[in-house]
Amino acid sequence: MHSSAHHHDKSRRNFLRAGAAGLAAAGIAPLTYGQSKAPLKLPTRRYGRTGLQISSLVGATTWTPSLVPLAVASGVNYWHKAQKWDSKTFPQAIRSQPRESYFLECVVDRVGGSHRNGRIDEEAHYQFVKESVKELGIGYYDVFKFHFGYHSIEEAKTNPGMVKAFERLKKEGLVKHLTISQHHYNDIGGDMAYDIIDYLIEHSPYEAAQFFYSYGAPKEMNEILELCRKKDFGTIAMKTMRGVGRAKGDNNLEAILKDPKYKGSNPAIATIKWLMSNPNLDAAVVAMNSFEEMEEDFRAAMDAGLALHDQRVLDQFAAFNNGLTCTLCSECVSKCPENIAIADIFRYERYAMDYHELNRASREYRALTRNGTACISCGDCLPVCGEGIDIAGRLKQVHGMLG
Repeated sequence: MHSSAHHHDKSRRNFLRAGAAGLAAAGIAPLTYGQSKAPLKLPTRRYGRTGLQISSLVGATTWTPSLVPLAVASGVNYWHKAQKWDSKTFPQAIRSQPRESYFLECVVDRVGGSHRNGRIDEEAHYQFVKESVKELGIGYYDVFKFHFGYHSIEEAKTNPGMVKAFERLKKEGLVKHLTISQHHYNDIGGDMAYDIIDYLIEHSPYEAAQFFYSYGAPKEMNEILELCRKKDFGTIAMKTMRGVGRAKGDNNLEAILKDPKYKGSNPAIATIKWLMSNPNLDAAVVAMNSFEEMEEDFRAAMDAGLALHDQRVLDQFAAFNNGLTCTLCSECVSKCPENIAIADIFRYERYAMDYHELNRASREYRALTRNGTACISCGDCLPVCGEGIDIAGRLKQVHGMLG
């Protein structure tokens, strides 16, 4: 989430309060772009081997429902975690479009536990998606996505349950494409996301992957993006707005960015332009909960690339984030003798500090079997942290907030 200084007309605000009844019914024009006032339409990019032409910013079922009609009118055609809707809650703004014009993704989780200790179960996954298609009433999902992904390359090699569930559903016409949302699992003896994706590109039927990617990401993530592009493997970045939420209201940073050389940009705008300027990235998931945020994000995504003032903002934003916010690279975990899921803990901190989702952050933190209190302050993790974070001190702070 982030802020905008823009002000908007009363009719749009009334529309947002009234709910998503459709643009035409509300008498609201689509967002416009540039002096010509042409309707704003997000660019589309080919989603790797799926062949789908998806919007550069991915829609999310967590968005405020009143934003959906504006998103549809502005070109959003791919909807993340669409299984969260049913026939009653599925937005009419999407349903009213030709079925082939939008793409719905069904996220499939392990069963019998969390993404760390749950299991892959072919029959359970098959039945879950089949029932979800029925509840949503849309005939099929365009994308079957394995949520959180494999623990290791070895698991990807030896456990075909998720793939088999997909194959059965595809044969029945209930899903079309197989993708994965991949996390790191080195805290439980597994592999890094980029290593697992590297394997899947060459040795599996997966067609695309979603993964952590934000400004300051480690070189391994940029290298895997390059490989994905070379091999026509689709990519979606998630957890993209690192530190943007907490930057809002930081007096020191705000004072710096008032300098005229930063005019026209801010951390949110610059971050989205940075994402969109990467030719190896197909799309990004960005949290937004207001018209102001949506307008700012969409306009940024429409721009051709980073301008000098955007890069200057990113430089200041990087300095702000240094020692403060984690890139979720998980390198520190490989050095932790207590096998603490440090990156996951800092991910939950993001939910609380940047997305203002304290309840969600606390719920997920408390589900960990080993939390921040397991840290022995040995300092073994510090040399590999590229952001200079006082990890032991921050783990204590996060536990105090979420524990």
